[in-house]
Amino acid sequence: MSKADDFYQAYKEFTAELPEWIRGFIISDSPWSTVVNNSLQTLAVAVIGWTIATLLERMHTKYMTDRENLLADINVSTNKNAGDDAESGILIYGSVVVAHDFFRTLVIQFRKIIGGNIKAYERLVARGRREAFIRMREDARLRGVDSVINVRFTGNHVSGRFLSAVEMVAYGTGIKTRN
Repeated sequence: MSKADDFYQAYKEFTAELPEWIRGFIISDSPWSTVVNNSLQTLAVAVIGWTIATLLERMHTKYMTDRENLLADINVSTNKNAGDDAESGILIYGSVVVAHDFFRTLVIQFRKIIGGNIKAYERLVARGRREAFIRMREDARLRGVDSVINVRFTGNHVSGRFLSAVEMVAYGTGIKTRN
């Protein structure tokens, strides 16, 4: 017997204590059919996860578009001058932490090994920036300001084991004008 056969036999003995429905799901007649079966199951779970994540990302993008349309009346600018009709100013900000799903995080990790442009991470940063910008405008609406000037963005990478997230903050000075 080879070492592979010994390992497979030990694996079968270990899994003999599992319920029948689990054993039928993960164990086959030969080591190779077990490897193929488990690989196909892993691939199926990955495809389903990727599909669900893509659908949720598209729904979030549509939701952001709807919210942006409702906030179109709030003027936003990078100018530092408030103008002569400014009555008061207040700090306005929007903050968000956006993370990828587990499957895209794996793709990003593989891409980091190879090097080059990571498009999935670019989409994450762009989505985070857009959400922070929307939240800043929502904060401006809640505080009753007419415009936000001197708008700036800042971002931080939040990392951990299998975590690929980014924190984006949009901030500026909310200006209330004399009517």
